[in-house]
Amino acid sequence: MKNNLSVIVLGAGLFGTSVARKLFELDIDVMIVDKDEEVIQEIANDVTAAVQCNLVDEKAVTDLGLSNFDVAIICIGGDLEASVVATLAAKDNKVPKIIAKANSHTQARILRKLGANQVIFPEIDMGERLARSLSGNNVLEYLHTSSEYALLEIKAQSDWVDKSLSELDFYNKYNMNVIAYRRNKKIHFSNLSQFKIHASDELILIGKHEDAGQFQV
Repeated sequence: MKNNLSVIVLGAGLFGTSVARKLFELDIDVMIVDKDEEVIQEIANDVTAAVQCNLVDEKAVTDLGLSNFDVAIICIGGDLEASVVATLAAKDNKVPKIIAKANSHTQARILRKLGANQVIFPEIDMGERLARSLSGNNVLEYLHTSSEYALLEIKAQSDWVDKSLSELDFYNKYNMNVIAYRRNKKIHFSNLSQFKIHASDELILIGKHEDAGQFQV
């Protein structure tokens, strides 16, 4: 079934092209834009539309018809000026959801102030994911949701088994909120304070980076 979502991807680097190709595979209308005509020609058959455009030229970016898209994904973290122009153009054209790639927390703060609803750090997250996989620690996933907060998924610790979050006084003990748990490959969001933790459960937490660090051992 055709997904009615329409997405524009600004920046055809490795990350941008990967996102665009996957969206197209999922039957989502996706336009990818980049200043490099050769790159655009290479990906043209793998997306709904591919357009060559100077992403530092605000008028040229606006002329892409940004107001017609539901989501703008700005994948040009390496070029701050282009990233700023694209974010401003998406905001001015009232794109409902703006997702921007950042290479630093300073850049992320700028993009949020300019209108990005969500900022992602793919290089930082992938680097930390690799390091954790090699260290064998308890954290399965760790995502930077902002310069202050992180979202992580952890394995249930042995001393939590057969206890509820209320019994563990989880928030007061760890200063982290449990927002869901995964059991038998299914994620559950309801009755979180009372569910009994199983040995195979994975808990999804959100909190400050300094508090998340206690689980990275």
